[in-house]
Amino acid sequence: MATIIAPEKDTVGRKWTPDDTVALVFAFIGFVGGVLLLLYYKAPPIVVSFFLATGVAALVYKFLGGIQGASFAVGALKLGGTMAAIVGIALTVNYVLASQVTFRLTNEDDLLGQWKWSYPEGASAGVISIQKDAKGKLVFTGWQNKYLTENQFQRLYTLSNGRLTLTNRNSVMFSVDVLDHLHGDSHIHWDTVSPIVLRPAFVGEMHATGDHGEEISSVWGIMLYK
Repeated sequence: MATIIAPEKDTVGRKWTPDDTVALVFAFIGFVGGVLLLLYYKAPPIVVSFFLATGVAALVYKFLGGIQGASFAVGALKLGGTMAAIVGIALTVNYVLASQVTFRLTNEDDLLGQWKWSYPEGASAGVISIQKDAKGKLVFTGWQNKYLTENQFQRLYTLSNGRLTLTNRNSVMFSVDVLDHLHGDSHIHWDTVSPIVLRPAFVGEMHATGDHGEEISSVWGIMLYK
């Protein structure tokens, strides 16, 4: 009678080593750190890219045994192996991230404080003061003035009971009660029709001088935006 002998189980397997632990720790730090830096800490794309590249290199080392034959040179500096791969991956990821990352706020607390707006066509400007109420909701009050001369203005609107919501960290929606001083202090209500998108802007001051450097005007504010 034939006897069937079952093959012995392979008890010789690859043991977990301290190097594996280090590689996985670096992979975790690289990927999780890169995502957190990008989403919550306003880190530049190049910093995020190096974190992600470190995560990729750690996984390649863990599962493929390293990166051979890679090289990267900048002038007299030449890198090889894993370091070259990290720099190459980081620069590639940075190119993609830099074109996709938009200007944005980190959280609602970045909105707190005083914000100004201007309406050049109507020679008017306004201010809103944003804070959080007892429930943690964003609320605001404010006003809008029409400037008659450089130092004289007429109050157009007084804003109260404003409610503001941050959406996608780069736009806001709001509604506010308005006292209309142009029409007998009538009560009206303003609502945003669509999200007001946050854009980068340059804010500063200017003044005018004559041909010989003499001051011919007081300082005025300027804002450049796209």
